Amino acid sequence: MIAVRNMMFLLSFIKLAFALPLPSPPITDASPSPSSPIPVTLVSGFLGAGKSTLLSKMLNNDKSLKIGVVVNDMAEVNVDSKLIKQETFESDDHTVVELENGCACCDASDELLTSISRLVTLSDLRNQADDHPPFSDIVIEASGISDPKGIRRTFQDAQMYGMPLMDRVRLRTLVTVVDTTTFLDHIARSGMVNAEDSPDLFFRSDEERKRRTDADREWAEALSPELREALNLDMNNFFQNSESSHSSVSQLCISQVEISDVILLNKVDLQDSERINLIEKVVTALNPRAKILKCSRGDVDVVMLLRSLKEGAGVADCGVVDDHKDFVSAALQDESAEVHDCEGSDCDHPSHDHKSHDHTESHDHEDSHDHSHSHSNSNTHSHSHSHDHSACDDPDCTDPSHSHSHSRSNTHSHGNIGSFVFRSRRPFHPDRLNDFIKTKLNKGTSKLLRAKGFCWMAHSHSAALYFAFAGVTFEMQCLGRWWACLPSDTWPADAMDAILADFDSEGKVGDRRNEIVFIGDNFSNNDDPARADIEKNLASCLLNKEEMQEYTDCLVKGYGEEVEAQIDTKVSKIFALPPSLEISDAQ
Repeated sequence: MIAVRNMMFLLSFIKLAFALPLPSPPITDASPSPSSPIPVTLVSGFLGAGKSTLLSKMLNNDKSLKIGVVVNDMAEVNVDSKLIKQETFESDDHTVVELENGCACCDASDELLTSISRLVTLSDLRNQADDHPPFSDIVIEASGISDPKGIRRTFQDAQMYGMPLMDRVRLRTLVTVVDTTTFLDHIARSGMVNAEDSPDLFFRSDEERKRRTDADREWAEALSPELREALNLDMNNFFQNSESSHSSVSQLCISQVEISDVILLNKVDLQDSERINLIEKVVTALNPRAKILKCSRGDVDVVMLLRSLKEGAGVADCGVVDDHKDFVSAALQDESAEVHDCEGSDCDHPSHDHKSHDHTESHDHEDSHDHSHSHSNSNTHSHSHSHDHSACDDPDCTDPSHSHSHSRSNTHSHGNIGSFVFRSRRPFHPDRLNDFIKTKLNKGTSKLLRAKGFCWMAHSHSAALYFAFAGVTFEMQCLGRWWACLPSDTWPADAMDAILADFDSEGKVGDRRNEIVFIGDNFSNNDDPARADIEKNLASCLLNKEEMQEYTDCLVKGYGEEVEAQIDTKVSKIFALPPSLEISDAQ
């Protein structure tokens, strides 16, 4: 197991440090030739959001679009029986249904790319037989409990490893369907996405749960004891539903909204305008780069949906670092237009930094699958901003008149939903940050909707951490190492500017930093008590002058794993990580 993890660690490092995916060729409305990639659209959304209804409309479209669709349950997609051809392709593990209008529907196999490959093969066969033109698009219906980040990573990995299928298809647009009747309730739920914590998501009634549980019991009892043991079946829990997730309901719903190019607010006919406006404000705050459309019963213009983005303008080729920079840029939008007097080298104001934040490359996130690219994201939403430029970026400064919370106070506001960025070039003390998370973040979050960003903790000089709070769920992940841990001659040459943009101007700490975006009610107001409390408490979690000196005394010059291990051993003895503060590897 250790050897496998080390190999994946090495492959991820090689990918991030030396491999950039090839640019996508332009896509037009015309059906692609066999030599050009078929654009792929991913449709995500929580259980019951209306994805199948949307896909039914795509398959029954009257726009002469030839669409291949990968669905989770063929029975859930309502296809006009008059359109279904008599011939269908079936095997032990999949079914492909062809329609008279040139579309086709394939049920999802265990391997997503296998299903897509079947549709590509069918497209080629039909084209050769002059039966129908090749597919103009392929659409994937994600499971209701799927995080689109995972599917995006599947395509990125396939491209990185040179899978031939990636010459034929290209993930282009990510669409999320939001159920406006349940969204606000879901993002406030603490339960996990499984039948035990959230039975209402899986069963319509107690009777249905009992019926399905009894069916599972019969199935389990029919197995031999040896097979039950091999399958590790819990004989006290007979409902073995594959529709489960390790994420909380709130975490999953928020992630589905954040990782999307187009958000469909569905079932708007069932809500009043005030609630729809509130949902739109929340969704826009969570994802300011997405295009938002309102609809009922998934009734949208299919052509507009599939062609809503220009090539390279979406999130399909982004990774966690790109996503983070987009969200920070939204929170700090128009900051460089403000007048700011630069009086010292500790200034890190963007208008004086003259460093680009293009998505060309990222930190050395060895455990992540991050693909970073130069691209522009359109944003048609209005943002209002307030600015407080008294923040100090000097890691050695102890002037009490300077703000060391580094909350830029540059917010984008959508009604009462706003955001701010907490920034600091000092690490957090693990014990104090842990206390803040347990006593403040997890107990006083009625106004906090989302928090996410890079985190530097004093227990390690090399670990680039990602701080994530969604709804009611907190998680800390290790994405890998800071770029400052590596000699500059190992950095990708075409990513040099983007990497250096994250370095401090004094050259003392490199790209190590705390940079966390907070989104919540009235966070656009500098004087909001909840926001002020977060800023004050986070500032108190930073190392003070004496602690920073202890930390600095542990540092030694040089690069490499031996040097990093030596430093981390020293600092971890002084600033030990509390056992209750769990840090997971990036998925």
